[in-house]
Amino acid sequence: MCHQFRLPALYEISQYLKHDLNLPLVKPTFNSEAGDIFPGKTAPVLLYQNNQLQLAQKTWGYPSPKDNKPLFNARIERFYEAKPSMWDKSFARQRCIIITSEFFEYSKKTYSAGNKKYHESFSFSDREHPLTLIAGIYDQNHFAMVTTEPNQEMAPIHNRMPLVIKPEELRHWLFQNFTDLINRQNFKLQVKQLPHKN
Repeated sequence: MCHQFRLPALYEISQYLKHDLNLPLVKPTFNSEAGDIFPGKTAPVLLYQNNQLQLAQKTWGYPSPKDNKPLFNARIERFYEAKPSMWDKSFARQRCIIITSEFFEYSKKTYSAGNKKYHESFSFSDREHPLTLIAGIYDQNHFAMVTTEPNQEMAPIHNRMPLVIKPEELRHWLFQNFTDLINRQNFKLQVKQLPHKN
């Protein structure tokens, strides 16, 4: 379950989308700084709304119908189950793209530092592109990160992974049937183990 990603500067995001990917992005009307994003924090996501491809500020995590904890990861498989879910409308019509420089995950393996135990931590990024695109969904002022089965790089570390997409798949996720994007076995991730705490 991804709980943290690194947000690039808004200028870097805009340059990548407009100049590298040649997308007709509307100029953002807000400011956003680079930094680490956790559930409950606000970040810009890419979506198509009012006939415009735009960046919109939204909070990571849907309000839970049961308690105050935000629901910030949505399993892609949930959309295909017969039982209705709170995610269905968003998967069908409200998809977005989360833009990161990298995202982070803990593994089950632990190490000791002083009198405490910590889980090994890793960062992941798109091996072939300067920024990493992750499938997301949104509803009103909230967004969630979409997850899928892990690929060969993620599997030894965690049993789920964000549904990362390639730049050429961006329109596919936003506008089309996304069934063939679920399997990410061929997506090459750059994996780095983070330093241990002292």
